[in-house]
Amino acid sequence: MFNDYHRDAEKLTAIFSNPALLKIFSIQCDLFSLARPYVYKKNGNTDDGDPALERLAQPNPMQSKTDWLWCYMFYKMLGNAYLYMDSDVVERPNAPMYWLENHKIEWPTEMEKHKDKLILSESKLRRILDTQLIYRYEDGSKMDIPLKQIVIITDLTNGTGNWFKGFSKIDALYKIVSNSEIALDSKNINVRYSGKFLVAGTTDPADVTRKIMGEDEKRDIEQKTNGDKPVHALKSMIDIKRFVDDLKVLELDKAYLADYFLIGNMYGIPRDILEAYQSSTYENQEKAQARHVAYTMEPAGEMLGSALAKRWGYDAKGKRIVFGWDHLPFTQVFERERAAIQQTKMQTFNMMVAAGIPLPEINTFLDTNFTIDEKEPIEATSGND
Repeated sequence: MFNDYHRDAEKLTAIFSNPALLKIFSIQCDLFSLARPYVYKKNGNTDDGDPALERLAQPNPMQSKTDWLWCYMFYKMLGNAYLYMDSDVVERPNAPMYWLENHKIEWPTEMEKHKDKLILSESKLRRILDTQLIYRYEDGSKMDIPLKQIVIITDLTNGTGNWFKGFSKIDALYKIVSNSEIALDSKNINVRYSGKFLVAGTTDPADVTRKIMGEDEKRDIEQKTNGDKPVHALKSMIDIKRFVDDLKVLELDKAYLADYFLIGNMYGIPRDILEAYQSSTYENQEKAQARHVAYTMEPAGEMLGSALAKRWGYDAKGKRIVFGWDHLPFTQVFERERAAIQQTKMQTFNMMVAAGIPLPEINTFLDTNFTIDEKEPIEATSGND
């Protein structure tokens, strides 16, 4: 279960060779890479000068924040994201953070003994975290990395028999991915054969005087039917048929789109974002994007932010690292809805006060904590004011 290099490499091949699966990964990774990191202090205010923001702006010499976040979502969707952190000191200027390629990590066989054991002491945890892993490059060279320098984030869970390597959703998608590839292959074959024709002579078994078409006659018919002349004179009638009569009957495009939708549904992408069957309205797309961020992107950002905060000691200081998408246009949909709800509450509050309902009961009913200046009487207002 640890050193299944072939299986991990197969997943990468499946992603980059299947258009449906690659499209799903691109949608997720592109959207997550647009996240903006924030650091919240204990009092709830943001700290725009926190060193974590500078560290995340250039996580390593080869990647920007956008590239780095893209890779995080990619490896998380692959099943397991392994982050190598050279140092746990956030202020350190030269402390690169790299996402490791899963199939290049070699786990020592002794990790098999610890993968599902309950860790009940700090000493045992330290021994496990001191375990040296091998990260092997393509040229055969290697780098030894202690487990304590790797942050592990799993896509599903790490509680299914291995604390250090979880399962991947791609394992459940292999047949669907295979079906989509077969649908594409079938369409490719049928499109190629739709331009080919079968030419045959017309014969009657009861007519013994009509001879079977010979090789010379076959070549003559092929040359004439493939030539430029609009009219051809033949000794006897011939029958011409396409290899593929009706490509629509096969419905190969629908089969491919159905598989594309199933893959996207596995990763929690709404139908309006996938647009697998028909284009939705712009407003529905915006709402779908906002819901997708709330239910899929933000939890993934919470996992990453919590892991980084723990490594840098921010949790002990009451500080939080949050990844947000509120700067993107589609999030304004919920802002407009929020503003409309607040306006309705204000109007309801004024009417309830004018009706003489006690303030504590109003706040309980509206889930608010309004106060009233008794010196300034409140007049009832209509809903149109």
